[in-house]
Amino acid sequence: MKNFVRLPLTKDRSLKAWNAADEHLLKCIEEENLDVSKVVIFHDRYGYLSTNLAQHSPTTFIYLKSQSDAISTNAISNDIEPKSIRIKSILESASNSNNYIIKIPKSLDLFRLYLIKICDACQADSKVLAGFMTRHFSKSIITIAEEYFENVTQSKAWKKSRVLNLSKPKIIKSRNSNLIHTIIHDDHKYQQYLGVFSAKHIDFATQFLLDHLQAKENENSFLDIGTGNGIIGKHLLDQKSWKNAILMDDSILATASSQLNTSKYPSVEWIADYHLDSFSNDQFDLIITNPPFHFEFEVDPSIALQLMEDSYRILATGGRLIVVANRHLNYKSQLSKWYPSISVLNENEKFVIYEAYK
Repeated sequence: MKNFVRLPLTKDRSLKAWNAADEHLLKCIEEENLDVSKVVIFHDRYGYLSTNLAQHSPTTFIYLKSQSDAISTNAISNDIEPKSIRIKSILESASNSNNYIIKIPKSLDLFRLYLIKICDACQADSKVLAGFMTRHFSKSIITIAEEYFENVTQSKAWKKSRVLNLSKPKIIKSRNSNLIHTIIHDDHKYQQYLGVFSAKHIDFATQFLLDHLQAKENENSFLDIGTGNGIIGKHLLDQKSWKNAILMDDSILATASSQLNTSKYPSVEWIADYHLDSFSNDQFDLIITNPPFHFEFEVDPSIALQLMEDSYRILATGGRLIVVANRHLNYKSQLSKWYPSISVLNENEKFVIYEAYK
């Protein structure tokens, strides 16, 4: 199968929708003659594993809205009925199976969440195959795996990738309570699911933005793109009443986390999505974002730039877009293509806050 695209769409043609770790996992399944009649898949970012195993009707757990769309799109592109792949949200309980497959994510907290989900559902004789590129290996991967499984072995390298084989799951008490942890910022507790961006503390770019973000009296609606645990949205919600406030993130876990932290506020919506197509022209007075440019182990600023460009359509006339970003990305030159008025709201040695008006 060769017809695969990435979602969100990227302008970097060097980035592929799968790598050797995906191929290695399929190779191990074939060599070990594993029963994949009820296989459960985690972190199949663009659907390469799911489509190649579609004849077995796999259950694939997604943590991103774009992941769901990518799997369906790539199934159709390879003449596969999308319904043959059972897609479930990572917030749902895992399915019982003899065999599980994980493409190990960059976030080790997310890897831990997958293992907790698996141990909560698997049988005593269940096995887990977990693939990764050797250049991304850390000892913490083994350490975490050994917390949940008695037997953890590692394959030989193949095409610069390896596969862990996990068996004999350990009994874990109160597993579900371990899916959410707490971050304290300015004496306030923020809850967030394992695997949400910036697990140990509020990231420094967001902290810098919060120090300089002030709502205007004439602003009645805002959209927070890439909301994470919702701290930026909460900062604005604490300042005044809003007629409409939307916290959006591609990550289902992030959207759920933002809801945990802002559920008490009226007129707030939480949306898991990765593009702005569903919003109306001139809908928002304010759009704020700390846009991602790292996707797993890859760098791709083109996705953030597309979101900034698309923001122009949904901003009301006179509305403003506020972006915090690393200095080296130099977003101002790009923003000037779409926005007539751009200024630097504040900056330090690492970050810049841009303010663009429509």
